[in-house]
Amino acid sequence: MRKIQFACFAAIVVLAGATQALAERTFPQQARRGELKAYEYPSMKIGGHVYKLAPGSRMFNERNLLIMPASLLVQTAPIMYTLDMSGDLSRIWLLTGEEAARLPVSR
Repeated sequence: MRKIQFACFAAIVVLAGATQALAERTFPQQARRGELKAYEYPSMKIGGHVYKLAPGSRMFNERNLLIMPASLLVQTAPIMYTLDMSGDLSRIWLLTGEEAARLPVSR
């Protein structure tokens, strides 16, 4: 019985640490902050500039899950994004309210 209690306690400690580690996302150093506006697929409007989605681009929601651009239902959203070598959108992360407040748009 003592071993089972210890195993349960150890599992709780590990899970508590894992959720804390996932609490804050990190973004690549070259990632930029912007405001995504609804636009015609496969283009995305960020700020005043229209970008094309790169082949193989990826979009992540607020829970860091991969989503399809066509499933984006918001009209505007705070994001972090990276561009590839040709200037197309490579990665897009939709930000939570807390992340958006912590990472303001640079003007």
